[in-house]
Amino acid sequence: MICLDAAPAQPQNAQPILSWNNLNYDVKVKDGTRRILHDISGSIYPGELVAIMGASGAGKTTLLSILSGRVKGGRLEGEIKFQGAKRNPHTFKRLLAYVEQEDLMYPSLTVEETLMASAQLRLSNGKYSLDDKKERVNTLLRQLRLSQVKDTLIGDHEIRGVSGGERKRVSIGAELVTDPAILMLDEPSSGLDSSSAEMVVTLAKEMSRKRNLCTLMTIHQPSTEMVAQFDKLILLAQGKLVYMGPANQAVRYFDSLGYPSTNSNPANFFIDLMTIDFSSTEAIQKSEERVQSLADSFVKFRDGGTKLLPESDKEVSGDSANMVLMEPPPMNSWLSEMLVLLKRDWAITMRSRSFVWGLATQCLMLMLFVGFAFFQLKKDQASIQNRVGTLFFITLMDVYPVVIPVMVVIMVGRDVLFRERSSGMYRMTTYFFARTLSLIPVIFVPYTVMYTGVYLIAHMQYHAGKYFITFAINIVTLFCSIGFAFMMSMVVRRIDIATTIAPVALACLMLLAGNLANAKTVTPVLRWIKYVCTIFYTYSGLMQNEFYGLEFTCESSRTSCYKNGAEVIAAYGLDAVPIWATIVINLALGIGFYIIAYCLLRWATKPRFLWI
Repeated sequence: MICLDAAPAQPQNAQPILSWNNLNYDVKVKDGTRRILHDISGSIYPGELVAIMGASGAGKTTLLSILSGRVKGGRLEGEIKFQGAKRNPHTFKRLLAYVEQEDLMYPSLTVEETLMASAQLRLSNGKYSLDDKKERVNTLLRQLRLSQVKDTLIGDHEIRGVSGGERKRVSIGAELVTDPAILMLDEPSSGLDSSSAEMVVTLAKEMSRKRNLCTLMTIHQPSTEMVAQFDKLILLAQGKLVYMGPANQAVRYFDSLGYPSTNSNPANFFIDLMTIDFSSTEAIQKSEERVQSLADSFVKFRDGGTKLLPESDKEVSGDSANMVLMEPPPMNSWLSEMLVLLKRDWAITMRSRSFVWGLATQCLMLMLFVGFAFFQLKKDQASIQNRVGTLFFITLMDVYPVVIPVMVVIMVGRDVLFRERSSGMYRMTTYFFARTLSLIPVIFVPYTVMYTGVYLIAHMQYHAGKYFITFAINIVTLFCSIGFAFMMSMVVRRIDIATTIAPVALACLMLLAGNLANAKTVTPVLRWIKYVCTIFYTYSGLMQNEFYGLEFTCESSRTSCYKNGAEVIAAYGLDAVPIWATIVINLALGIGFYIIAYCLLRWATKPRFLWI
């Protein structure tokens, strides 16, 4: 039997925070099924920093996904226990801090704002006051070495912000704000320079010790200094476990098997040992036999009764370990949750300068252009065409310039939404209300100015009642447009495809709005579409409101003419739905768009994970 120096043992009453036995995971491939993981067993304890290592395709991320309860599809067999009992999906999700490889955060928020929003959403108001949450965030900023950049934007490829290492630490902080039991990181060193990667690992170890939590991470090729930080290594090769035990004993273990280290960096030595050589058929066979031999040797070693326990510079008491059994605090009230999201979304919206200033400039230019193109409309026959053109143009402006930019704004933040929802940070209803309310002032204010300006410059009917009806019709249409943008954002996943499909869909609806094609003469095959067409109801309501009550002059040279507005409405076939009904129906359509978007989002974020 191979003999290794024993590491300091865990206290007798300590139990693994997470344990797994005989995990097998299969996925479907073209010619049948492929086994990704083979009989993987192990356990991790509070206070440990554990690394999962292996060559590309070894199954590192798959194992991490299974242990975190985030694996999708395939067939999973085996047993996973959290604190000695079967995992409860809801409880486990809220006691687990999972940091994805991609740092998905809002780039226009500062570091402190990002952490504070996470604290306000994930910590109970009943247990923590606002000052408590601020103190916790300040503590995290100090522990993660982020105090000096707390007022810096997160940033992205367009917005100048924090460095890659700082962004990764913010991602970790956003999860640690809740005092989780387990911290899991997927390739935290990916895309970072060696200094930043080492700092992330060092801080992960510090947090594990200070908070008595277990940190489990996948990592590809760490430096020698990083390997020295790990308490335990889990080495995988072709989905098979070839070693699990103290990091400082791994080289000696493989040396005892007849594989002495050939590299000053243990990680490079492990990867070389576990990698399949595809240079030739003979090399493939030889390396596969070596991997199988390593897996078989570890099974014999483990079954022989020798336990590889991690060395730790901090004892973990039984009482401390049992603290993670506490049920996480309940979700905050709907209103408080919505207010936090509204504050955050408002900051994000107002910092989208191109969106905000683009809408304002667009409305100002349209007000002047349309107003003076149809300047001071009279009551002759020519003014009829001009009034029709004015109203139809306003209707289109309620839709096209609103749907496309709003849709892009929503889709840009959708990945962040999915990440936060997977952690159960908030309800989806609060997300919809907060996102909508944050957009309404930015859209409604400049459009109100545009409507008023066009109304006065073009000299529509100067009647207070008719002005406010026009205002109500347009505001409800804007509400519909925002709802339509939400719906399209949930139907299509890619921005480039969405910005192609949405204009085509709107163009088809515009065709049946009652201006280009007479509302009464559209073929029955397509006529039904106008009854779910917000453009039709908007245009119909505006036309009726403006034309009813107008009397037109008729030149003696004309053989036919419209004597009053009622004749114009009848000729266009827009008298089927009364004005009040156009407002109510459009309001219902807008709510319908939101409901469809909500249902699609519920379906998209519905857990489809495999649990054992």
